[in-house]
Amino acid sequence: MVTAAKPTAAKKPERKRYAFQWRAFVALSLVWVALFLVLSGLVLYVAPSGRVAKTTDWNLLWLDKGQWEAVHTVMGFAFLVLAGLHLKYNWRSVLAYMRRKSQEAFRWRWEFVWASLVALVLLWAAILDLPPVAQVMRFGSSVDSFWEERGRERGFFVVDEEDVHPEEGEKVEEAVATPKRGYGKLSVAELAKQEGVSVEEALARLARHGAAAEPGDNLLALSGRTGFTPSELAAIVRGEGPEDGSTER
Repeated sequence: MVTAAKPTAAKKPERKRYAFQWRAFVALSLVWVALFLVLSGLVLYVAPSGRVAKTTDWNLLWLDKGQWEAVHTVMGFAFLVLAGLHLKYNWRSVLAYMRRKSQEAFRWRWEFVWASLVALVLLWAAILDLPPVAQVMRFGSSVDSFWEERGRERGFFVVDEEDVHPEEGEKVEEAVATPKRGYGKLSVAELAKQEGVSVEEALARLARHGAAAEPGDNLLALSGRTGFTPSELAAIVRGEGPEDGSTER
């Protein structure tokens, strides 16, 4: 008597172990970094100068100018690193592409000449500030006045450029003997240290003049909130008071 064979269960196909694709990771990261690099470059093109940005508490997409500068710098370095890795993972394809295109270059010699000429003209125009590059740069500079006026409309006090660096008018020999940074670049704590005053005393003197501050507050930002110029704030910290003798603004 013949017995029927038992049906055997079908074997499940083995799942292949997933391997992380570094080449794809580098390529996709390069795309994201390039997008952030372009975006931060455009933002910095229309951003106001540091003087206006700090006194008006300027920000765009919840980031201030310093943060956008940090984004642009970091993304620039990341782009260089990722571009190098991209060449590493694709060097065979790149070499093959270059060999193929170098053979075709003879058919594109006029296109190559004109493309090189356009690039050199733009480079030269940027160096010598010639049209049309000059108009592009001037438009970026003109945006500064727009942000300055908008800051004043919001109630901020925007200091003039000469008020940011009052020490530039001092005697040359004194400046050489005791070099100083522009007041607008200093924090309250840095100014107190420069003037030989304790931070606590500096904060107390500012508070008595209606300029309540924190040790890390930048003088330009504090100027925009209080109406005192950076040089007047420095005078208050030294114990001299503002030049006009007033105690509040």
